[in-house]
Amino acid sequence: MVYYTQTGQLKSAIDSTLSNFSAHENVSVDYLEIETLVPYPYPWSYTEFFDVFPETVKGVPCDLKPFSIDINKKYDLVIIGYQPWFLSICVPINSFLQTEAASRLLNETPVVTIIACRNMWLTGQEKMKVHLQRLNARLVGNITFVDKSANLISLVTVLAFVLKGVKEKFMGIFPKYGVSDTDLKMAPAFGDVLLKHLKISNYDSQQNELNQLGAINIRGNLMLMEGRGSALFPLYANFITKKGGQGSKERRMRVKIFGIVLPTAILILSPIITVISRLMPLIFSRKFQRKIDYYSQNELK
Repeated sequence: MVYYTQTGQLKSAIDSTLSNFSAHENVSVDYLEIETLVPYPYPWSYTEFFDVFPETVKGVPCDLKPFSIDINKKYDLVIIGYQPWFLSICVPINSFLQTEAASRLLNETPVVTIIACRNMWLTGQEKMKVHLQRLNARLVGNITFVDKSANLISLVTVLAFVLKGVKEKFMGIFPKYGVSDTDLKMAPAFGDVLLKHLKISNYDSQQNELNQLGAINIRGNLMLMEGRGSALFPLYANFITKKGGQGSKERRMRVKIFGIVLPTAILILSPIITVISRLMPLIFSRKFQRKIDYYSQNELK
């Protein structure tokens, strides 16, 4: 189990998913927590949060602490737990995937991903597929844990969570941020599916079984919004990095501008895209469904 958790939310999802593994004598789990040499803050300051955006989108690795497991050991299954940052793989896990250790651990190995995030993970998972293909690993399952609040509500609560450390009812009005207790209670069922296929070493039907339990939930409005963001984010990332690297004073103004533009764009575009997403299945039903079907499986197009 390879994972990075900043706030503990992902670790809760992992622990719930794998809670039944310990009851099986022939199954053992090794945990590798990815730790950065310079820890990322929590809560973030506003500038720190948006300053990590360009390097995240561009896939620039950071320095990691030495790994705590034998990287030459051959595993029957590797589970990677991560959070998407700015529609990309979070920097610590992305950094791990670029190491020699990842090359050894994942080569010719089945991989399952567990994602915990606000609500947008499609682009990050596409980047994960690219990494795993390069590392000669086979993605055989994906389980997602998301905040199921409306997009604009979760925008407020996620900012309160990452910038203020407030998870419970921000301002006494907004709902609790993050993965619901109901979803965590359901998580052991996902783990049982993983155990079933691990024992027979056959993963052909695993994702379909996970999907039937609700492991993947794709919302049309978020899929469209994420598509626009994934096209524009590299442009903004290049715009900021032209003024310097992470933490440099020279790019601070551009970071602050982006920190205003992004939430504002979400506030403006979210209602519009919600309306469009409801029309798309009526006008382009086959194309819309093909996209949903694609993101519900593990092959890379």
